[in-house]
Amino acid sequence: LCLALCATTAAGTVYFEEKFADKSWEKRWVPSEWKDEMGTWTQTAGEWFSEGMEAEATGIATTDDMRHHAISAKMDKKAATTDKPLVVQFSVKHEKKDYSFCGGGYIKLHPKGLNQKKYGGDDEYAIMFGPDLCGYDVSRIHLIFNHKGENLLKEDDIKLDYDDKNEFSHLYTLVLQTDGTYEVFLDQVSKASGKLSEEWAFPSEMIKDPAQSKPTDWVDTKMIEDPEAVKPEGYDDIPAEIPDPDSEKPDDWDEEDDGEWEPPM
Repeated sequence: LCLALCATTAAGTVYFEEKFADKSWEKRWVPSEWKDEMGTWTQTAGEWFSEGMEAEATGIATTDDMRHHAISAKMDKKAATTDKPLVVQFSVKHEKKDYSFCGGGYIKLHPKGLNQKKYGGDDEYAIMFGPDLCGYDVSRIHLIFNHKGENLLKEDDIKLDYDDKNEFSHLYTLVLQTDGTYEVFLDQVSKASGKLSEEWAFPSEMIKDPAQSKPTDWVDTKMIEDPEAVKPEGYDDIPAEIPDPDSEKPDDWDEEDDGEWEPPM
């Protein structure tokens, strides 16, 4: 797991970056003791990597099956999307993935005040982003936002293709623009984009004008009878149903068995 958090401008501001290049990462990251039997983390390049690329492939990995894993580090400074775009990017490799594999590789952005030693699934976060995999039935990129204490899920899944779910390293990127639009990339290929207000249950960008009030002569009834309408002459003499003039008696109609044929109405 390698990650970065930055704002993109002509001279981008890096709010947080971690390459896990040496043992100093242990001073920045705090493993959670949220549950009694938490999984441990280790610095490694994995069981395999490209020749000559061990340093670039090095990250931290979960080491225990069937265990919860959680770890956190404080950002260098506060990040926001009010004045410049925000980019959240990290790489992850599920090298032991098989058809029975279930797990995820989420990154969360939390407000200050997080108890890192007790950090767990119930802690409030602003953004949750990353892959959610379970065999080949569940395969998507989660992108969840917290708004006033409520976690908002995307209305449509950001789906992963078959080749996106292999055991190789993949780069996940989230770009949040100041105008309320977003884009999600996998390995620098766009997987989803649009407006936050249209794909999550955020408040509408437009609100009712509080200075406006209903006119005193406003009629709430949606439809009323036309007072000038007059029933056409001979209207009551028109039968409610008439025989279909285009219908014909079937050739195989047997009046002895079927009775007298009458055209449908």
